[in-house]
Order: sequence, then structure tokens, then C-alpha cells
Amino acid sequence: MQQRVFFFSLFLCFASSAQTIFSTQSINLGELYANSERFADVLVTNKGNKKSYILRVEKPADVVYLASSDLLLPDSSFSFRLQVNPGKKGPFSYAVKVYTSDNMEPTTIRISGMVKELPMNDLANGMSCPDFGSEPSRVETSELTIITVDEDTRVPLAKTTVTIIRNGTPAGAWITGRKGSFQQESIPGYFYFFASHDGYFTKEAGVYVGPKIKEITIPLKMDPSLIAAIPTKDPEIIPELPEEVPTATVEIIIEQQLTSQQTDSVIQQSIPELATLPPTNFDQTYFKPVNVVFVLDVSSSMKLGEKMELMKYSLNQLVDALRPEDHISLVTYSDGASVLLPPTDCSQKEAIKNKVAELKPHGMTAGGKGIKLGYKQSLQQLSPEKANLVIIITDGAFNKSSDDYQKVVRKYAKKGITFSVVGIQNRPNDERAMREAAEFGKGRYIPINKLVDAQFNLLQEIRIASFKGI
Repeated sequence: MQQRVFFFSLFLCFASSAQTIFSTQSINLGELYANSERFADVLVTNKGNKKSYILRVEKPADVVYLASSDLLLPDSSFSFRLQVNPGKKGPFSYAVKVYTSDNMEPTTIRISGMVKELPMNDLANGMSCPDFGSEPSRVETSELTIITVDEDTRVPLAKTTVTIIRNGTPAGAWITGRKGSFQQESIPGYFYFFASHDGYFTKEAGVYVGPKIKEITIPLKMDPSLIAAIPTKDPEIIPELPEEVPTATVEIIIEQQLTSQQTDSVIQQSIPELATLPPTNFDQTYFKPVNVVFVLDVSSSMKLGEKMELMKYSLNQLVDALRPEDHISLVTYSDGASVLLPPTDCSQKEAIKNKVAELKPHGMTAGGKGIKLGYKQSLQQLSPEKANLVIIITDGAFNKSSDDYQKVVRKYAKKGITFSVVGIQNRPNDERAMREAAEFGKGRYIPINKLVDAQFNLLQEIRIASFKGI
């Protein structure tokens, strides 16, 4: 009896505190032809004053989904993308149940439509997954307002520099005006924002901007150590916020759970002679030609947060620094492993970046297969005159076909191929395993948690491995 009372009370507690709101629970995709889009976005908003989480999603096999986050902070929103892959013509109706931490009962989203024509490649369509790089062609560009404010006072901050990165490539940098904002023509998609303002901590976060989101607010926290250096604000020039409420707004208030690693953490094992050179120096006088193979984790976990964006940005930054005599190869792994880019000289920078742009996460984590295929690529350019490296970039431990990767790493380390590990927002337990794997390969563990890490840390690892000495 006491148990019944407890669970009934718990149910009432959850029911009374439900705060996660879905913009719609009914989606009609209409008539679908061969080239029709088969996905739709739902705006999920936390209307309460406590955090909420997406706990699990129950769905039919013909439905796949993607959430730009699984955490909802108070007064924040994110987009939840649902895609259907019907295997036959005719009407369809699916029910997707989304369980959130603030409600014991799921929110049911119903998706319906009529398949008039199947895609030419039925199998490819049936296995495809949604991603926030995809954009609905029927949605035209719209004006997006980006505002930066003081986190405590909510006063708009003029002269804030906001850099937008999309698909691993900087899309531009803007400076906010007197109202602390700027406007930019935009189409729906995943954006990575980096905001900096004198006297404040920098803020960076990835967010999916759906068609219904017209405004993004970026709150910045004042840096106490710089308060004395901040000029006094003139109250006469503080603007009022616009009275009109946009269709939907989203505020970048992603928790800073990960501490950004400084570049020093990457080069801590470098020899003193290397430390005397500028960190951007990659001159052939001091550094050997590089034969580097990147083994890239493109499993489903890389969809979460900013992981894929950080990986792409890291690779693109390194490609810019590599020289024509250097060679790079890209191997990807998820359910299996494949060669995305065979060994290519780095005079072909645009071609390499185009391959990086193609990366999309899906499937499981066959890390062992990826590593073995990476070494096969490295052997094609193996030379004692070069720095030969295999570098795996992953967000966690290997989960599939990886039992014997340690033997492979040790074997090729004896042949002069260094094995290093780049951890994209690793959890502490995974980080320990990744550091151990790097030790087997006589390499290093390179943490990438934030944009500053993505910009510098990968190049520093290449410099360490290829340094000739002075």
C-alpha cells in the first residue's frame, strides 16, 4: 500500500511539473514523390524553471530521428527532426513516443502522409538518417536576428564579435551594433557560434536553427578578473529590446560542463627546442614531410552536440597548415570501415575539404576495423624520411570489433608509425582508455572540447611528431 501511495505521489509530482512543450504533435507530410523531403522539424521548449531531458524515443522501424540536444535548460528550445522512410506506396501513419524527464507519460507525435512515388534507390532511402546539414528545399532564406546580452543584467552588448561556423567552415564574423544585435539572411540548419566581448568570457555552442526560429540570444558572463578594465556603460545609449515577439526564439545557454584544454596541454611532452619556435611555425627546415591517416569516428554518437562540427573544423584548420609535400588520407568507421580519401598530397586543399564536408554520422562504432584500414593506408606512403602517423578522432571508446586493436597499434609502432588519439568531448572514463591507446602507439592523447582546441591542438600534435630538432 505504501508503495502505491509513493508511486501515485511521484506520478502527481511529474504530472504537475510537466514543462517540456512540443510545438506540434501532428505532422502531415502530404503527398511524397521520388524527390520529396521526408522529414519535418518540431520545436521543443522548456517552459519551466528546471532542466529537463529527453530520456528515450520509441518509434517504428520506418522512422528515424535526430535531436540537436538531449538537454533542455529553462526557457530554452531545440529542434527535434523526424524523418520517415516508407518502403511502399500508399498512405502511412506513424506514432512516435518521446519520454522526457519531467513527465511520466510520453508525448506522442503522429506523422502521416501519402507515398505517391518511391525514390529510385529504395534501399538507400530506407537506411538514410536525418542530419542537421540537410535543409528543406521548400524553405526559403529568412532573416535571423542574433543578440548578445549580459547574462546577469540582460543588457544588450554592443561591439560583440560573433563568428558563425557551418559544416566545419567559418561562414563569417559579425560585430553587434548598438542594440547588441545583427541580422543575417539564413536558411535552417546547424550553426556553431563563437562570441567574444571585452571583459566577458567567450561563449561557444552549437544550435540547430529551425524554420520557426527567428532570433537567437547569446548571454555572456562577465569575467571578474577584468571588471576593473571594463569602461563604464553610458545609460543613455542602452537600447530597449524590441516589443515585437518573434515567431520563436532560442537562447544559447548550453551548460559549460567541459573545461577547454589549453594548447599547452597538447605540447607538454614536446622537447625544449620545439618550444622555442612560434606555435604556428611549420617550416620544412624544422619539420619532416608528413604522412598522416585520420581514422574518423562517424558513428551515431557523433551527432550529439557540437562533436561533428568540432571534428570538421579541426581537420579543415590542419589542412590549411599542411604543406604540398605532406600527404593525408581519411578513413571513416561506423558499422564498418571505408576509405573516404586515399593518400592525397596537400596541395589539393579544396578537394580534401570537400571530402571533410561529406562526413555524416550514423550506425555503430567499429573502431578496430577503422584502425586496421588506417594502417593499410599509411603503408602506401610509409617512409623513414617522413613522420608517419595514424590519428583516430573519436568521442569515446571503441565498441565493436575492437578487441585486438592494441596488438595492431603495438605492431606498427615498432615499424615507425605513431598512433595518436584525438578525443572529441570525451567522458572521463573514455579519456583514460584513449590515453592508454595512444601510449601503445608511442603517440599522444589530444583533447578537443572547444573551438580553441579545434583550431590549434591538432597542428601541435603534427608538429611534435614531425619535429627534426634544431
